[in-house]
Amino acid sequence: MVNRGVFIFFFSIASVAMTSAQTREADSQTLREILTELRSIHEDMRVTETTQLLVAELEMQQGVVNRAMESADNASIKLNGIHVDQRRLAAEMTHVEEQIDKAANADEKNALAQENERRKVNVETMKNIEHEASTSLQFMEQRLQNAQDKLSSIESELNAAISRLGPAVKDAAQK
Repeated sequence: MVNRGVFIFFFSIASVAMTSAQTREADSQTLREILTELRSIHEDMRVTETTQLLVAELEMQQGVVNRAMESADNASIKLNGIHVDQRRLAAEMTHVEEQIDKAANADEKNALAQENERRKVNVETMKNIEHEASTSLQFMEQRLQNAQDKLSSIESELNAAISRLGPAVKDAAQK
């Protein structure tokens, strides 16, 4: 009987030890899973914050692109206006030259010739203005291209951040 009691005692201790070890292992596994989940939540929060910052940056850059586009459009309109003025001036000069040929007296020819000389000076002035406007347009177009390139870069970063968020967020973003 004593042997049986000792056997039961040792068996009970062994059971408690094994159960305790299994419980510790289960607790350890649970803690690892919790830690993994916390890390995942932390990463999701970090990506979400990054995404929010990228969205804000995207909106600001879109404003920069819009202003650059407006400046380039204004420069283009100005250059086109200069071209229209140049064509008008050239037509006026042709008309004055025709009038010089048809002029009856020397005073009229002289007055028309002086008027034509003033127009020639205006043509030279317009060429300088055209060059400045053309240079300005090129500068504005380059600024626009740089702004658009940066916008594309931000969009790429944002897309990459969204892809890291997971399917649930992607589905919500697409709706």
